[in-house]
Amino acid sequence: MNIRDRIDALKCAMESEGLDLLIGFHDSGHFIEKPNPVMVLANFKSLGDAAVVLPREGDPVLVVTPAWDAERAIETSPHMKVIGTDDLVAEVASAIDRARVPASRVGVAGLAAMPAAIEKAVMEKLNGEAKPVDALVTKNARRKTSAEIERAREATRIAEKAYEYMLEIARPGMREDELASEVRWYGKSLGAEDNFFMMTSGRHSMAVQTSSGRKFEQGDLVLGELTPSFEGQMSQICRTLSLGPAPDVVRDKYQLLVHAMKEGMKLARPGNTMGQVCNAINAVLEAQGYGKYCHPPHIKRRGHGLGFGSTLPGDVAPDNGIVLEEDMFFVIHPNQYLPETGYMMCGEPTLITAQGAQPLTKRFAWLEEVKV
Repeated sequence: MNIRDRIDALKCAMESEGLDLLIGFHDSGHFIEKPNPVMVLANFKSLGDAAVVLPREGDPVLVVTPAWDAERAIETSPHMKVIGTDDLVAEVASAIDRARVPASRVGVAGLAAMPAAIEKAVMEKLNGEAKPVDALVTKNARRKTSAEIERAREATRIAEKAYEYMLEIARPGMREDELASEVRWYGKSLGAEDNFFMMTSGRHSMAVQTSSGRKFEQGDLVLGELTPSFEGQMSQICRTLSLGPAPDVVRDKYQLLVHAMKEGMKLARPGNTMGQVCNAINAVLEAQGYGKYCHPPHIKRRGHGLGFGSTLPGDVAPDNGIVLEEDMFFVIHPNQYLPETGYMMCGEPTLITAQGAQPLTKRFAWLEEVKV
């Protein structure tokens, strides 16, 4: 599947919904769990406010701000006309006028998350009659295109390389925020335009957090969640390292988490639900007496979708009934607090294929014991 196939499928859905025009909006705020209609339709990660105007009959138009960013948009979105502007509302209003369709047959996605002035101006232009169709756009992008999958593979490569670098430089006496800065910038040097990174340390952590000024000590477990983005597609790995030899109990419990993840992956195949994947992971831990730690406040999910476009298939959670399909992509991470060890992390970016789950990493999660 490519981006044109996705747009054609959305046009068919528009006809079923009684829509002649769809306008997808996004601001310049990019977050792993924030749907991005512009990324879904245009494969464009905006620097400013942007919109895609998609007529049911005709070619789509990408409107970008600032105007000088149009050159980059033309390179990344050759499948649509690009207009650069410094007034998004005026350009979208002109596109609505050119479409000559009733406001009641216009759908909008992402508009509610735009600055209030833009939302108000667009809704006034459409007489308040436009239909919110965020779910329609997000559902249409539940499966990744072939290009997005290749970007996910590259983002995963960057994540693994960044973790290798983290293993090389992490030492007692180094501050958490110093290590975090080094790893983020190393990821960018490999081609990541963004790199969301959570990292915390200690001998008995309650959860992973953002890095602080704490200095590493021998015997610490260092927890890392590395989430680079390559050309707008994110991937994520979750890892745990020990500064110095790990106690046997840590080794044993980490292998328990890895086993739980593998059991979940066995269920991650077309036709099964995300809830089944989560329940398979929890079953391993519950069988060892950790049932109370498999639910809030200790844990609420065992993974999640990876944007920046669509957030589907959503959380790896017991109540998620979304049925898995080929080319869905998400992270499975049975990160867990255990009373004997504290919080530990392991997680793999996972592509759903006809044969089942395919981790995109070259090396599966393991407990690294760094010599100090």
